[in-house]
Amino acid sequence: MQARGRPVLVADNAEARPGRGLRSVGFARDSHRMELTPASELPLRALSTLFARSFEGYFVTVPDAPALFDARVRSEHISLADSRVARVDGAPVGLVLMARRGRVSRVAGMGIVPSHRNRKLGGGMLRPLMEEARARGDARMLLEVIEQNAPAVKLYERLGFQRVRRLVGFIGTPAPEPASLEEVEPRDCARLLPEGLPWQLTPATVAGLSLPARAFRLGPAVAVLGEVSAPTLALRALAVEPEARGKGFGRRLLRALVAAWPGKPLAASAIVPEGLCDRFFLGAGFSYPALSQLEMSHELSL
Repeated sequence: MQARGRPVLVADNAEARPGRGLRSVGFARDSHRMELTPASELPLRALSTLFARSFEGYFVTVPDAPALFDARVRSEHISLADSRVARVDGAPVGLVLMARRGRVSRVAGMGIVPSHRNRKLGGGMLRPLMEEARARGDARMLLEVIEQNAPAVKLYERLGFQRVRRLVGFIGTPAPEPASLEEVEPRDCARLLPEGLPWQLTPATVAGLSLPARAFRLGPAVAVLGEVSAPTLALRALAVEPEARGKGFGRRLLRALVAAWPGKPLAASAIVPEGLCDRFFLGAGFSYPALSQLEMSHELSL
């Protein structure tokens, strides 16, 4: 089939079978066919709206905010040409965002609008993209899924994804301690981060953050925050110069951030490998939020 002069992928409303990712498959429940078209064919504002609609009623709120959507696309290396919009009878009903770095692909987000959930569209949306990644020579595909979202975890496991590690977050309001913060660039924090972190915490992602994200230094410690006007201060990354680690500089920076924006809790999303920073945050008075994530991987070259 062709759409706007470009090829599309076709699947039915049931999960596609292995090895049939780029072809139409038999009908399981009704005669409505699902087409996958490049996300790059839609304007950014429309993609932002579809992304928000696809996560309505989800565990976390996804706002329809084109500026934030654009910032995410840029910092996480999301390829809109390789991402796909799922359409049924021509209407957009879902979205798969695909990020790429080197020979690794990542499912940066996959959702379906409420009216088309529970129709087994998920496998039909993702399997073709797995085949595309394998065809272009990618070594593996990564994703993160909320651990408490049991149906999604089962879907990814059926598709061959393996659990790599558990990711946790932290939330708290440490005792404020005013200090003179120096505003710097996110790359100043990125250069202090180790390799091997989850996609959203890697140096490449943090270095690519831009406004409304802002970075602040206090001595040898650097932190990156999300939009500071939000009700909660989102801690995107935190790092300390190697020679100064273990001396309390990181916690002093946390207390200074809370003092700079009084009355707001400080929260790190569930993208931190379990065990990496637990002692640091729990010792600073933070606690675990209700949700955690699983990082999962599929070795495409096998």
